[in-house]
Amino acid sequence: MIMNRFKIFALLLACHLSLGIASAQKDSIIVYNDQRPLVYEDAWDLWPYVFLNENGEPDGYNVDLLKMIFKELDIPYIIRLRPTLEAQKDLKEHKSDLMLRMDADFARNNSSYGKTIVQIFTHSLVTPKSQAIHAQSGKDLTDYSIIVHEGSFSHHKLIDNGWAKEIIPFDDMKEAIQTVSSENKGVILWNSMSLKWLMMKYHTDNLELTPFDFPYGEYKFFANDHHLLEQLDSVYSKLRANDQLTAIQNKWFYPERQESGIPSWIWDWIKFFAILALAVIMYYAFFKIRERQMTKKILKENERLSLVMRTSNVKFCTYDVASQNFVMMDSAGYPERNYSLLEFSHRFDPNDFTQLTEGLRMVIEEKVPTCTLQLKEYENDLIHSNNYTATLSVLRRDKHKKPSIIICSKTDTTQERMRQQLIKESMLRYQSLFNSAMVDMVYYDADGHITDMNSKSLAAVGVDIETIRKQHITLSDVLGIEDLDLDDLEIFYATQIFNGPGDGRTLNNLLKRDKLYYELQVMPIRDKNGKRIGFFGSGRNVTEVAHSYRQLQENTNELQEVQDEVTSYVRNIDYVLAVGGISLAKYHLDTHTLTVFSEINHEKYSLTQTRALAFIAPSSEKQALRILNKMDNKQPGSLRAEIKTCIRRKDRVTLHLQFNFVPTYKDGQIVEYFGLIRDISDIKAVEEKLALESVRAQEVETVKNAFLHNMSHEIRTPLNTVVGFSELFEMDHSPEDEAVFINEIKESSASLLKLINDILFLSRLDAGMITISPQPIDLASIFEGRCSSVWDNHRQPGVEYIAQNPFKRLIVEIDEPNVSMILNKILTNAIQHTTSGSVLARYEFIADRLIVSVEDTGCGIKQEDLEHIFDRFVTGANNGAGLGLSICHELVEYMGGQIELKSTEGKGTMVWFSIPCKLIEMERR
Repeated sequence: MIMNRFKIFALLLACHLSLGIASAQKDSIIVYNDQRPLVYEDAWDLWPYVFLNENGEPDGYNVDLLKMIFKELDIPYIIRLRPTLEAQKDLKEHKSDLMLRMDADFARNNSSYGKTIVQIFTHSLVTPKSQAIHAQSGKDLTDYSIIVHEGSFSHHKLIDNGWAKEIIPFDDMKEAIQTVSSENKGVILWNSMSLKWLMMKYHTDNLELTPFDFPYGEYKFFANDHHLLEQLDSVYSKLRANDQLTAIQNKWFYPERQESGIPSWIWDWIKFFAILALAVIMYYAFFKIRERQMTKKILKENERLSLVMRTSNVKFCTYDVASQNFVMMDSAGYPERNYSLLEFSHRFDPNDFTQLTEGLRMVIEEKVPTCTLQLKEYENDLIHSNNYTATLSVLRRDKHKKPSIIICSKTDTTQERMRQQLIKESMLRYQSLFNSAMVDMVYYDADGHITDMNSKSLAAVGVDIETIRKQHITLSDVLGIEDLDLDDLEIFYATQIFNGPGDGRTLNNLLKRDKLYYELQVMPIRDKNGKRIGFFGSGRNVTEVAHSYRQLQENTNELQEVQDEVTSYVRNIDYVLAVGGISLAKYHLDTHTLTVFSEINHEKYSLTQTRALAFIAPSSEKQALRILNKMDNKQPGSLRAEIKTCIRRKDRVTLHLQFNFVPTYKDGQIVEYFGLIRDISDIKAVEEKLALESVRAQEVETVKNAFLHNMSHEIRTPLNTVVGFSELFEMDHSPEDEAVFINEIKESSASLLKLINDILFLSRLDAGMITISPQPIDLASIFEGRCSSVWDNHRQPGVEYIAQNPFKRLIVEIDEPNVSMILNKILTNAIQHTTSGSVLARYEFIADRLIVSVEDTGCGIKQEDLEHIFDRFVTGANNGAGLGLSICHELVEYMGGQIELKSTEGKGTMVWFSIPCKLIEMERR
């Protein structure tokens, strides 16, 4: 028993000692000096708190703040800025001593936070001004895709609460701001000050900052040294209490504020006197209110009269018969201004004033008790006018019972006249729109009978409106529904099919068509009380659309067959590679490695340059090094070599390999080489006996290489679009979407057909299968028509299209179809890249050569792209397949001519080509 107690006592003593040692280690004080400076390490992309400026130096509010604190503490320091995660890792591993960080559960580790809150991080949304977003709190973001700073407080909150439809993390928020500004779409959520600073920095005037109800974060000092945290909290509180932080806060957060230079105690006195003055004003206002309450009782009757005048829109004036003066009354019934008869006449047109004076005369002479006039009176500025209904009557009589004061009550009828004019204009616009619409429009009365039709619908049925009305055609006859309940009809939309003369429906008897697809829509028209006053119907003939859709389905099936053939062809290529002992290879310029594939998508092995040269026989080393150097130097064009190796096959024959490589491009730059490796050991052994077969095999290889060189992902994009939208027809969809599907399939089919035609034309051009057939042609008579046929299909608003023709007659012997193809592709390029300015096409005949030039004011081509602009699959604007100028270049040279291009980015491009031809007849303008 004694031994057990002793053991327990020893155990408690050991625990107490271990806790004391740990506490001592935790509370040990680090002394910072020149040999051991304090290392402050923080993120380099938290604007304006801490970031790297244009000179690569640490900058921001945090940097200025800590410099002030370190100066107060007399601590030597080092400031380093790194990516956020790396800075956190260094602090955790004691490679740094301090950083400022958001106090959040996910961010806690072995380090500790200070007690002082340096900043409160509120959150805001940044959206384009043209994009409305209806969100007040985090829960309202579930319908939006939100851009956040990756790993930030807001990022974690959105993930934890599921408050976004899609979260798009950005490592660089500067890039996020610029992306949303340039694309004019997107929603960014981050701390308010950082977003405000970035928007001011990069002048994103098309964006707006919206405060947002989102959990805020507390920004605090974060360190391993508790003693250091206490010092920082203490100095920070002192600086804040002494108002020493205002300058740097205004510098980084409120640059629009200016320092007044007035001490803070003066502001305190100003506030005191302001409060005192406010109290005096309130005391004075109390007695003033009491005074006003008494005054209101006196003015109550006048206010009632004024209210009646305002609500009735009535004004009064009086006319003194003796002095011939007019007195205008204000809304309270008090005299406002006196006018002489001459002055008052300036407020009216001469005819209206004549009516007024005549009315006054009749009332004064008591020929009529009252006189009502319609007058147009100008306001005091004598520019704006109003229409009034004026009533004249006797207000007061003299001692002889004669009228002495005449009162005139004026009712403003301007708004009523404007309303009547608006109704008249609206009826005219409605009638104009009804008769000029491009679709059939029909109006039915409340009982469903046709009462009116526009001109297009009358042209469709071939009879006049009176004939339709006499036949009493109803909505039930048009829709083909015998028991149609008009009370339950809200919106009716359908496509009707009329199958020919045998169709006995009333509408078909009028149309008399063999086959008709007709799309129509009918909806009721109700007044403001919901009572039905008629029906409005619209429709159009969609027979051609239906036929086009059927034809499109047939084309889709044909395209599917083509796709299956391409897939089968790829499988056949793999089979041919396996049977023929051929391997595919890629040489990667970034790693200088050679990767060999046994099939198109199956990697066999990868060799470095050193490893590959180890297998080369001494007699072929120089040749192997030469081809490797050419590829490392990014030499264009195909590379070919026959290499003897040190390897022997199983039949003891030395392995000879044939290498064929071609460069592959990205953004106009060579990124790697693609090629074939073929075992030609047997060919070398029996080379003399199989010379003819070797030549034929080489021809097949050349054709294959040309095909592989011309193919690219461009052929799959439109094909996938066609297949994708074709599959959508088999899924549930609304009829309105079919027009979109058909349009997308049409555009992709046309794009695919154009790409295939260009590739086939290039293949024929490479094989020398294009025949040049010069024929006499009058270029002066066809040049403008060829230009118009191109830009009429692609015309853009704000662009002027000019074709200069200097000849009345120019007959030359030339291959006109090929020249037209070249002109078509060059003009198409110019039109696609010109959104303002002009496109100018012209030609000239000089020294037995036809010279054609096309000049535009479009976006131009970058200088670095001009060198390769005529290469295949190269485009200066990063769109299209990049075959147009390549076809032009090779076809012009094939015809014995020359083609040149000159371009300045942002100003435009000029392309000209010349082709030799024989002049037959020429006459200039």
